[in-house]
Amino acid sequence: MGILDKFLKLDKRNDLIRLFDKFGTHQDNLIEHSYERNVDAFAVVKKIADIFASSNWIIEQKVDGEWQLAEDNSLQELLESPNTLKGYTWNDIDEQMVTYLLCSGNAYLFGETLNGKIAEVDVLPSNHIEIQTNDNFFLPNLKYQFNIGKTLRTYQQNEIEHVKLFNPNYSSVEESYEGLSVFQVAAKAVQVGNDRWDASAHLFQNRGMAGMVTDQSDRPMLQDEAKKVQDAFKRSVSGTNKYGGVKVTNKDLKYISMAMSSTDLQLIEQGVIPLRAICNVLGLDSSLFNDPSNKTFNNRLEAEKAMYTNVIMPLAEKIAAKHNNYIVKNHYPEGNYRMRKDYSKVEALQKDKKQEAQKDKIVMDGINVILKMPISMESKILMIKENYNVSEDIIKSLKNTPNEPISD
Repeated sequence: MGILDKFLKLDKRNDLIRLFDKFGTHQDNLIEHSYERNVDAFAVVKKIADIFASSNWIIEQKVDGEWQLAEDNSLQELLESPNTLKGYTWNDIDEQMVTYLLCSGNAYLFGETLNGKIAEVDVLPSNHIEIQTNDNFFLPNLKYQFNIGKTLRTYQQNEIEHVKLFNPNYSSVEESYEGLSVFQVAAKAVQVGNDRWDASAHLFQNRGMAGMVTDQSDRPMLQDEAKKVQDAFKRSVSGTNKYGGVKVTNKDLKYISMAMSSTDLQLIEQGVIPLRAICNVLGLDSSLFNDPSNKTFNNRLEAEKAMYTNVIMPLAEKIAAKHNNYIVKNHYPEGNYRMRKDYSKVEALQKDKKQEAQKDKIVMDGINVILKMPISMESKILMIKENYNVSEDIIKSLKNTPNEPISD
């Protein structure tokens, strides 16, 4: 029984299936009818995946309780060449992981081992994975069945990495291990967006002529006369160079518009509403996706910063935790290595670092002023603690620096 069959048998998901039912039942799944067919869904997920992949992973080693950049380690080669057979870079791995995670709620990574260490990784398509358990919540005997083409494999829990978006609404042990798709939450917004584009295409394809000219005189035109009027009118008003002009005629004629009604135009113009709903589900600001009427942020830099803090960094922490438990511990079981995303070169996040540095400088300047005062060290400590909320141990360490001219 596949994932789609599970969807169909569960009453609590019938609404979701009905929303996508009109798209057909062949290969009917969330990815096909949201990410692949919905412009807004694709744009939002693609941007998140691209931004996520643009930041490099780094390897760190814990030395004397502090994490330091590890220059020489066995993981670096894996990062540089994660899958030579398919020609993947780690950017490809990131893009696939994030796309599957957001679209289906689940992302699966499989590591091929060489001499006991993971030497290559591959992302398994989540819509071809079936989660299998028994009915014991505490001893579920979790397995993953992978079935695509001529490939049929069953993986134990410790053989693959499973990242998921938590779904609290489950009614079986198997369901408790299935993630919650972003588009399962935003199903109605996706449906409205798809319907809106279908309606817009229908309007443009079937609107026909923009209008017609009719004779309002007492004697109707003959067929030849009508043709002559048609040809003359077309020569006089057609073409962009005639835009905005007025046609003068000595015949009692009337123009009847057949253009889109105001209701039709409102339907087309409301396309931004599903986009905002999808962005809201993901924690993004729609101004990043050509929604100029949304003025939530004063400038684009603030919106980009919020994208990192609200979306990219939480996703990175979730995926890094799984990578560290699956990949890193395979190479370094002692737990003294880790991999994480490096955001030190992200422009949108550097503004805060500069502000913090300026604040720290102001604090240090104030402390130095107090340290130079001709008063007792006890008084200095008291003033610094009251004004700058600095611990006594730090203050005592500062008094021995070159900035401290007074010996106690």
